[in-house]
Amino acid sequence: MIRREFNQKYFGPGSITLMIAGILFLCQPWISFLHAWSVLVMLIGLIGFNISVHIPPPEQLVDEDDTGPVSISKTVAAGGGHD
Repeated sequence: MIRREFNQKYFGPGSITLMIAGILFLCQPWISFLHAWSVLVMLIGLIGFNISVHIPPPEQLVDEDDTGPVSISKTVAAGGGHD
């Protein structure tokens, strides 16, 4: 369960950030170190993103008091619960 929450909160957005950073590193010509490692940074972000999208989201807790979708026409026809 903690893996799913970590994935949704940190791993997925972090992977997207790495991909964007790799693109920015590739487009800037001033720092040669960043330009040289840009493809590797993009590739790590892409692999992380592919892993992230295959982990299902956290399970949602169900409210037991929730009645679900209510039809207005059925409620009006029944008198709205009033006798």
